[in-house]
Amino acid sequence: MHINVFTQCSPSPQFKGFWRHRADRTATGYRSLTYWVSLARKLELACVDALFFADVHGVYDVYEGSWAPAVRHAVQIPSIDPVLVIPAAAAVTEHLGFAVTYSTTYHPPYECARLFSSLDHLTGGRIAWNIVTSYLSSATLNGLGEYLDHDDRYDRADEYLQVVRALWEDSWDDDAVVRDPDSGTFADPDRVREIGHKGRWFEVRGPHQCEPSPQRTPVLYQAGASARGLTFAAQHAEVVFLTLPDPAGGAPQVAALRRRAAELGRDPRSIKILQGSMVMVGETRQEARRRAEEYVKLWDGEGQLAKWCGWMDFDLAAFPGETPVSEIASKGSHSFVGFLKRLGPEREWTVDDVRYLVSTARRPRRNSPVTLFGTVEEVADRMEEWQSVAGVDGFNLIPCPTTQGIDDICDLLIPELQRRGLFRTAYDPAQVTLRQRYTSS
Repeated sequence: MHINVFTQCSPSPQFKGFWRHRADRTATGYRSLTYWVSLARKLELACVDALFFADVHGVYDVYEGSWAPAVRHAVQIPSIDPVLVIPAAAAVTEHLGFAVTYSTTYHPPYECARLFSSLDHLTGGRIAWNIVTSYLSSATLNGLGEYLDHDDRYDRADEYLQVVRALWEDSWDDDAVVRDPDSGTFADPDRVREIGHKGRWFEVRGPHQCEPSPQRTPVLYQAGASARGLTFAAQHAEVVFLTLPDPAGGAPQVAALRRRAAELGRDPRSIKILQGSMVMVGETRQEARRRAEEYVKLWDGEGQLAKWCGWMDFDLAAFPGETPVSEIASKGSHSFVGFLKRLGPEREWTVDDVRYLVSTARRPRRNSPVTLFGTVEEVADRMEEWQSVAGVDGFNLIPCPTTQGIDDICDLLIPELQRRGLFRTAYDPAQVTLRQRYTSS
């Protein structure tokens, strides 16, 4: 199976309030190269595929109409740019891949192409791009660009991919760089060309500013959960990061994504699908129970509300509790409404229902449909079930709590998967680039 480890360059990745955990090193380490270098080395020793960096543009200011709750509870603020971490982490590793989030809505495609070519050169072909269209409208208030409706963002992203792929794949020939000292020619201009793109959203002349990198195009990740997002993934993505409800319930969605890829002329098995799961493991059931008790104790309900209201793009505090969510769901993000439908297909979700769902801590259970919780053996069993029943290719593991969770993944869980023959015990030296690692499987 493929295994990525999920993180963010912020004090409390994903789970709000967990910067208070007794063993946490992330709350201050997130802004230190020493922290990231140490983490990269640890993940490489465990033979992890890639370190996955989530990121956002803007701040969570929807809940209560204010960014104050997000600041109070470290809801992806403060944060630093994960792109700058990668070259340092790559310098101390040889095989570990790096997937980084980058927005098609708030960055020009010419800049994106140059950035990822640079990262691909500096990592020796170990970079992936998690393509996002961005959902926080507060980014517009900071001058990053015009906020677009959900489907318009994906339409723009389709054209964005045309532009960057043309720059990466078509602008320079493989043999354009000749380095001929006798003629004084570094690169042959006849083997470098403009792309001449003129579309609805972009006009980009070219040529690309970088010579071809090891992968040319970075490995393309995508995590959209809406119908439009899944179509985008079926068309463009090589690795799709999903949060499926449970193995049996997720199998049809996996099959539908592969079927859609086939309809678009792609080999459906060429797409690697990773289930995004929180993981919390203990060496014994007693230790797992203690972790679960810590989880409930550290849970930050207001922080979670600030995050989820930003995801949904509507303020749960602004409506009467009995208001149906279907009446107020925003065009900003469709993923959450789809999540509710999968969670309770026949249910009419109200504001009070969602407020309770989001803010209330629930003790993790061994048979939880999404959370990987329990002893090492129980979690490994569940991962095998996900692969065999849902047909996923691996996992984007979200460690909880962050520091302890990463240690447990590397020191407890991966050795158990290796004992079962489910995960590599060494990187394949023939797989030099990250794409080779995915395509070889």
